[in-house]
Amino acid sequence: MAVVNQTGNILIVEDDPDTREMLSTLLSIEGFHAVGAEDGLEGLHLLRTVKHGAPDVPCLILLDLMMPRLGGHEFRRAQLGDPTVANVPVAVLSGAVDIEQRAQALGAVASVAKPIDVEMLMDVVRRYCA
Repeated sequence: MAVVNQTGNILIVEDDPDTREMLSTLLSIEGFHAVGAEDGLEGLHLLRTVKHGAPDVPCLILLDLMMPRLGGHEFRRAQLGDPTVANVPVAVLSGAVDIEQRAQALGAVASVAKPIDVEMLMDVVRRYCA
């Protein structure tokens, strides 16, 4: 598979290491710069302070809802309260049956149900990062 010349830094905030690694690998193959965080606390730190070699703040955050230390709802509340990162779009990743309502309540731009449909995920990523 050839690497597509995309652009964009994507922050993955997901506590499951296998899911986080799969997403990171997929996005890297597609030509994006992916950075993973194991929970909302680490995600906020990365969002606010670390660029990991990418040119800008993320073009998109892939956000799990249920995580230890700081869950998706708390992450989003803190993100929206910080004007330097409040405008970074968020796509919610979740296995919850009411994922669309939860994503809408958080002001997310999209929701992607788990198990993840790769084509749907990449459509969302390309919409905000291509």
